[in-house]
Amino acid sequence: MTEAFIIASLFLGMAVLLVPLANRLNLGSVLGYLIAGGLVGVVLKLVAPWLGMDSAHLLEQLNHASEFGVVLMLFVIGLEIQPSHLWKMKITILNAGGLQVSLTALLIMMIAMFGFALSWQVGLAIGLTLALSSTAIIMSTLNEKGWQNTIGGKASFSALLFQDIAVIPIIAVIPLLATVSPQGGEHLAHGIDITTHLPDWLKPLVVIGAIVVVYVLSRYLINPLFDYIARARQKEIFTTAALGLVSVIAALMSLIGLSPALGVFIAGVILSESEYRHELEVDIEPFKGLLLGIFFMTVGAAFNFTLFAAQFWLIIALTVGLMVLKGLVLYIVGKVLRLQKIEHALFFLALAQGGEFAFVLLTLAVGQSVIAPAIADTLRIVVALSMAITPLLFLYYEKMLLKKILQGDDVQRQADDIDEHNKVIIAGVGRFGQIVGRLLQFNQFKVTALDNDANMIDTLRKFGWKVFFGDATRMDLLHAAGIEQAHCFVIAMDDPEKVIDLAAYLHEHHPKLNLFVRARDRTTAYHLYQLGIRHIYRETFESSASMGEAVLKQLGMRAYQAKRAKLRYQHEDEILTRKMAQSYFEKDEKGHVLNVQEQLDNVANILANDQHIKQYSLSQDTGWDEHSLINDLGNQKAD
Repeated sequence: MTEAFIIASLFLGMAVLLVPLANRLNLGSVLGYLIAGGLVGVVLKLVAPWLGMDSAHLLEQLNHASEFGVVLMLFVIGLEIQPSHLWKMKITILNAGGLQVSLTALLIMMIAMFGFALSWQVGLAIGLTLALSSTAIIMSTLNEKGWQNTIGGKASFSALLFQDIAVIPIIAVIPLLATVSPQGGEHLAHGIDITTHLPDWLKPLVVIGAIVVVYVLSRYLINPLFDYIARARQKEIFTTAALGLVSVIAALMSLIGLSPALGVFIAGVILSESEYRHELEVDIEPFKGLLLGIFFMTVGAAFNFTLFAAQFWLIIALTVGLMVLKGLVLYIVGKVLRLQKIEHALFFLALAQGGEFAFVLLTLAVGQSVIAPAIADTLRIVVALSMAITPLLFLYYEKMLLKKILQGDDVQRQADDIDEHNKVIIAGVGRFGQIVGRLLQFNQFKVTALDNDANMIDTLRKFGWKVFFGDATRMDLLHAAGIEQAHCFVIAMDDPEKVIDLAAYLHEHHPKLNLFVRARDRTTAYHLYQLGIRHIYRETFESSASMGEAVLKQLGMRAYQAKRAKLRYQHEDEILTRKMAQSYFEKDEKGHVLNVQEQLDNVANILANDQHIKQYSLSQDTGWDEHSLINDLGNQKAD
């Protein structure tokens, strides 16, 4: 028990220290967990003999427990995929996943046969194992970066979906390779498999029967069970039932020699139509995150540094070779899917590593005497190393490649010749700038619209809106657009840095120009206030306040009272933001946070103590506009 507490303390302590640091360095949480696990492994090997601990046995047990995190992740993924949606994606799944897995497995098999003189059975087992990628790393990173809904993110997800499904036939195929494999590894038993002593013709029927049981459980018995639990109104029982459901299905799949992750994935897909889908996701999410973190740490802790040092150049060559080969296959698949350059790069880099299922499949292959233990040990290091490199590839994509591709696309298309000068110039015609521009045009004011998103411009031109391609931060383009004759300039670009830079330039060099600037968030507003910009419009401030006004009316407040409550709040929040802009630059982060809390308390007190709205009757209302409100408030304070 003491040993377990020591290991748990090391794991949790390293995670707390290194994962936030990795996120702060923009490396991603996965790489933080892997590094933390590697350090734990080194520390355990140094101190275990002194404490009389069997660290290898404890790490193996912890690794089995942490694999439940992968199981929970696939269950949540299944919950998010409705069967109808899955059917719509069938072509993409088959193209992205089927082509990638089959080509990768075939190429690795040929290399194993002709490059390393291995039998075709061993080559096929290795190829199928290494063809899989890491669902945990890729999905975690795509969610962290917000890329899951991009075209490249969806293509990656489709490939991963096929891989997860393909685990079933791969697990079924590997034992068959042992009957003709020349490998002489010792057969190892891993867990309880009730199909071991069954005739070969009966095993497929048992598998099909188990899947039918999972379907029946998920389709017809789970909803009544959760109805019964929900009436008890005990949150912890619902969470217990959710985890119990996953455990039962995982155990059932394990008993017949199949991947437990596959079984719970199927159950998740079936339950995606259930009314309790969202409750299941919420209950399982914390456990999934914790166990996935432990899984990656155990991967790092199990890293064999001794073998890595002994076979350094071979392992490096195999790791680079694996990622290059998978990258070439993904390049071909991306061409088949007709991905654009920027999405192709994400798809290309995201799936080039080995996956967590490789550890399960290698253990199975060794146990079935298909792959020799020495080869499996080397491949485990190769897979772990490729998984550790993947977050760095994502970082390279985000910081270097993404910008280079975007800049390259901009260079390829020359800026348009601007043949008109208008009183209003709008920089940026995305979702924000379009609304401003159309409102002005509908009221008979002509605008000169600029944007550097070629796809956006081509789309708007189809609907009859004249937009010029070009970077509004280029001074020559601004002069061509008639900046000297313009009366108003609307900065509605999406990039906060460009917004601030352009506002600073125009405020300094064109002081008579009326600037109307979009602030994506409060921090951007702080910078704009510091520059002295007068007309600042926070992106969601007005719409959010309007929604709050609507909610107040729904709760029974009269329309004019809700309107005045909204205006009063907006007025106080604008004052607060101006004050906070100065505090943001004058104080450190901690001091700024304390100041914000103090000012928010002041605003809360002002609004709570204000009896003006409650006592104001409809007959006394002098108007709903902001100026009348401010005058009323001034008179109230004077009284």
